Amino acid sequence: MAIYSYPAPCAPEYKKPTSVEDCLPQSRTMAKKQHGRAAMGPIKRADQILILTYPDQDKYVQGALTQALEEEGAEVVHFVNEHEIVGMKPEVLSVENGWKEAENVEKGPKGTSEIALLGETPEKLRKYLDKHPEYTGVFWGLGGRAHTLLALGHHGSKFRNNYVFNNWEELVSKAWTFPDELWIEIERPIIEAIGKASKVRITDPEGTYLEYPLTEEEALRFQKCAWLSGHLFLDPLQATSQECAISTWPYNWNVPPVFHDLNGVLAGTANHFGFLPRIELYFEHARLVEVKGGGKYGDLIREMMDKYKDTHWPGYPDKGFFWFCDSALCTSVKSFRRTSDMFHSYWSLPNTPERNRAGIFHHGFGSRRHFSEIFDKYVKEHNLPHTHIHMHNYFTTYEIKLRDTGHWLKIVDKGHLTTLDDPQIRTLAVKYGDPDELLSVEWEPPIPGINCEGDYFKDYAPDPMAYLKKRMKENKQI
Repeated sequence: MAIYSYPAPCAPEYKKPTSVEDCLPQSRTMAKKQHGRAAMGPIKRADQILILTYPDQDKYVQGALTQALEEEGAEVVHFVNEHEIVGMKPEVLSVENGWKEAENVEKGPKGTSEIALLGETPEKLRKYLDKHPEYTGVFWGLGGRAHTLLALGHHGSKFRNNYVFNNWEELVSKAWTFPDELWIEIERPIIEAIGKASKVRITDPEGTYLEYPLTEEEALRFQKCAWLSGHLFLDPLQATSQECAISTWPYNWNVPPVFHDLNGVLAGTANHFGFLPRIELYFEHARLVEVKGGGKYGDLIREMMDKYKDTHWPGYPDKGFFWFCDSALCTSVKSFRRTSDMFHSYWSLPNTPERNRAGIFHHGFGSRRHFSEIFDKYVKEHNLPHTHIHMHNYFTTYEIKLRDTGHWLKIVDKGHLTTLDDPQIRTLAVKYGDPDELLSVEWEPPIPGINCEGDYFKDYAPDPMAYLKKRMKENKQI
């Protein structure tokens, strides 16, 4: 029997609710919760809440959340289909088509600094809120809270959080009821360590190997802007660009973001949209210079690299459309890959649930908005799409070289968030329950040759979706 050095596949099993009452305990917790991308508290007395949802909104979840928010003091709770506001027929999507994340760049809005993956919703939503000034709070979007806040423009102060509970499986998950105090303390040592980094190294068994140095000033600026609850910005360009650092206030927007000298390869088989044949993306001085494989996803990226080769984003060090600008580490210990709507989803990015689990990275490449007026003018004059797209890495080792000692500190080790082993964290966990249960992940993806039987390059890399479907037919966990 083969012995693997990565954690074996596992997945939780949840029972589908059959009444509002089944959903009420979890909904009441979420109405009070204040930490993480799905928290819905605090609710203010007489709040009028707008929740943008999707056509498959679970009726029991909606009923329970409405009751819970009203119990907390909300006067009005309205669920409105996002597609109705945009005035478009909703599209049913599947994780089988990971290439669509690149297609959406070209299909999305051009000539505007609205991030392309948000589509036409931002402008239509701003107009809707102009007509309905009575709303005091808005829950919208599946991720990118900093982008979403910016996209609301003059209504940005109404943005409360993302909304991910159209799906029953998401609501009943233990992920979102994890104790806030414990969650914050798990993240704190990571942010503290970033300010001491002189170098960062990122590796993954699917083929990722990236490195870049940091000056002391760059590390401190990076550290200042790296924290977003449940979603840490562990790339310096990502953290210090205006569209992300907007969540860190005050911030000097006249200072250029930190452009790091990143070199190496990013490899993988999944993104926010779904799955794809294994791809290798080569970066020199943080700019994408070559793409190998990836099927249709790779083809579309190569086409855009050529089409937009003369792009020179304002403030960026050179020409190039795709720049490495995202190493986001989510920290939700109990998140997992949802299966109830993998092949029939109204989420614009149907594979995003899996990236929420603590220790999994989603790396991104494209553009980050900074120097707003100059950036907006450039995008409009050249009719460019503005966005970044992604790769998911499941078993990343993310380590930093400490400036004072030269020691390499592993923030994440083979996909495991190392702060979960900290004795102080485990001691704090006792306050809320059994540390072994609270601090253990419930989902590990199966990847043959890495953490389960099979050959990675024969059984998985050419067609991950075929492999996962085969396991599903065999009633095995994915």
